[in-house]
Amino acid sequence: MILDSLLFSNLDIIGKKLLQEAGLKGTPRNIYEMKIFLEYLNTSITSNDFKSIVIANILFSFVSDIKVRDRNTTARTFEDFFSALFGEESTDASSRINPEPADDIQKFDYLCNGLDWKISTDLAGNKREKTDLFIKDYGISLKTLKGQVYNIDGTIVDNDVNSELNIGSLSYRALLKGIISDEKLNTLSDRKSGLGSARQLRDNIFNPILELGKQNEFYERLNLFMNYVYEDDVYIVLKSHYRIDFILIPNKTFLTAIYKIYKEKENTFEKVFYRWENNNLRLNWIVLLRYIREFDLEYFRININLNNINKNPDFNLMKDVLENDIRNYLEKNI
Repeated sequence: MILDSLLFSNLDIIGKKLLQEAGLKGTPRNIYEMKIFLEYLNTSITSNDFKSIVIANILFSFVSDIKVRDRNTTARTFEDFFSALFGEESTDASSRINPEPADDIQKFDYLCNGLDWKISTDLAGNKREKTDLFIKDYGISLKTLKGQVYNIDGTIVDNDVNSELNIGSLSYRALLKGIISDEKLNTLSDRKSGLGSARQLRDNIFNPILELGKQNEFYERLNLFMNYVYEDDVYIVLKSHYRIDFILIPNKTFLTAIYKIYKEKENTFEKVFYRWENNNLRLNWIVLLRYIREFDLEYFRININLNNINKNPDFNLMKDVLENDIRNYLEKNI
């Protein structure tokens, strides 16, 4: 909408002031500076500061409100909001090109001799799609998910949570080629034929790897391939009506947790690494986070309450003035 576009195009005015007050010299350059910014934003919203109440209202109206949060557009809207706040533009996936495959990835291409695909090409395509948002040179994998519903009093009224984290494409055929038999690999499909559930992954991939004695080979390839494909920090944003939660997972923590789960907890690996859908790998982020805590790995969580979005008199006055001005202008010119 026109008014939405006008609002977003001026968000950087607020963003610059918040960055200054948070003690940052510019836009967040890493996960630690983003943590500082979000913690300051939370403090500012709690103190009912006008500019932060504007941000809180946008987060509620466009992202976390139960009336809109389940729409497919909220993820893109949030990316647009985050970009506008820092004076950036959302990442355009359509303009990306495949990166050059690394030598240690290309060395696996011999496994595909005589075939119409290569492991390095698959993984380069996977890598190309990963970054959801750039803030200058800082790339972020940003995922918005349905969280618990908090009412305006801070009471949880619905515990239903989307536990599925779509971390994008990871070629299962590249990961498994030469580890399980071609006959077995050719029977798999990322939807209904063997990769659609945790149980199927256990039966069709993880147990056969154990039976073949190839768990070390799989672990090394998993480590190498995921290090190549996944380079960004992972941000999980839980849309919880009158609350919005930011879970910031450093890239090192994200990858280390997955490797350690396979190495030390192989019998539960499918509870985290649990299905492919349209070649997109889905993780259970709740279980992943539990292991991150168990392994004492670094991550951050900032929970922002939005229950005072209607309590700032300056913001309420701004809304009234805008509404009256728009109505008066329309009545005058129609």
